[in-house]
Amino acid sequence: MEVYLSIEKQQLYIHQVVGQVNLSYKRGPTVVRFEVIAGLIVALLIVSPSSIQHSQVDTQFIPASTGIDLIVDFGNGTVAYHSGLTAPDVYNLTISLFEIDAVWAGDRAFINAIDGVHQDETHGWQYWVNGNYASIAANLYILHDGDSVLWNRTISGYQNPTEPDLTIIVGGTILAFGGFVFLALLYRRTFRR
Repeated sequence: MEVYLSIEKQQLYIHQVVGQVNLSYKRGPTVVRFEVIAGLIVALLIVSPSSIQHSQVDTQFIPASTGIDLIVDFGNGTVAYHSGLTAPDVYNLTISLFEIDAVWAGDRAFINAIDGVHQDETHGWQYWVNGNYASIAANLYILHDGDSVLWNRTISGYQNPTEPDLTIIVGGTILAFGGFVFLALLYRRTFRR
């Protein structure tokens, strides 16, 4: 079986002769070999972000916990307290008593408003369980019997940047320089043969 792929006037052809593959790019006196092309492909695969997302559906039954306390501090002087509640997670606990506005990111629920009190540029909703800050989505925090949940509308630590973030520019420059060095080494190695 023979497959031909070679470059003539900017067109690429490959030559395969029974189990042996020869790949070359000819343009005048220069030849770019298979190693250079393979190196470029590997370099691109390493530096390009993966767009493949893996998700797993968890169908495990989670029993509801009992004896839960829920405190909601709206940040405006109003505090609501409920005790003896039953729920499997913080999200379901909260929607059992309050009207909420949640933002869903995949399988994660983030609370945007509780009983019409929305987060904004300066304040946001955070929750604590048994005095510990919870850093996961409300629907993913599994409750245990006797837990105490506190929702608090607090001052946000996020500030809109007034200056551009230079870390992306610096990182891109370093990555580009490294790529050119890699290509130069491959080019030099190719012509030493």
